[in-house]
Amino acid sequence: MSFFLRLVLVLATFFLGGCFFDKPLTSGPSESVNTWFLGEWKHTDKTGATSRALVTPADHDLYRVQITHSEKGASTEYDFEAWASKVGDSTFLTLRSLRATAKVPLGAFVFLHPQMLKQNEIRLRPLHLASPSNAASMELRAEIRARLKDGTLYGEEESSDWQRTAEVYLQKDGVTGAFTPLRYEKRWETQDLSGTFRAQQPPQTEDPKSVGQPR
Repeated sequence: MSFFLRLVLVLATFFLGGCFFDKPLTSGPSESVNTWFLGEWKHTDKTGATSRALVTPADHDLYRVQITHSEKGASTEYDFEAWASKVGDSTFLTLRSLRATAKVPLGAFVFLHPQMLKQNEIRLRPLHLASPSNAASMELRAEIRARLKDGTLYGEEESSDWQRTAEVYLQKDGVTGAFTPLRYEKRWETQDLSGTFRAQQPPQTEDPKSVGQPR
């Protein structure tokens, strides 16, 4: 599909690989935060461009995804709110852009399929969707079901594998239910969950400690 291919060319070296849409897959989260997805992640593409992502809980069922993409001496920061969207028996991530950039419009939605390959390795796959950018959520879910059935939803050549470089784990306030992100190593400078961050060059370390058990 020409519309999809044009957008893939723009975003192929970045965290995302799919089309932008005006509507989310689901209007809100279908599941609580999955602790396996939390942490500091790194991806390096074939050209040597590096992306670092910090995934923290914004609430009990919302993620905050902050990304720094570095290429040819220049860095760009991206900021997303994300949640789990169930379509049939499959779980996808709906990401909403919180910051306008040259590549990602403010408020745009992008959909990914997360697949944990190992404890500290995740594969993100964009979705092949032919629906127009202004398609309703119900239309998007209907196409996903159809493509899951005929095996045309994913393009493995466009997937990206990310390595967890440090953990983010949770401390829950029993009264308010608010979460505080904690890190084994301070590799990011953050104001708070609504602030911004800048990636720092991490020191060489041994294998990261094991992530907490899944929900």
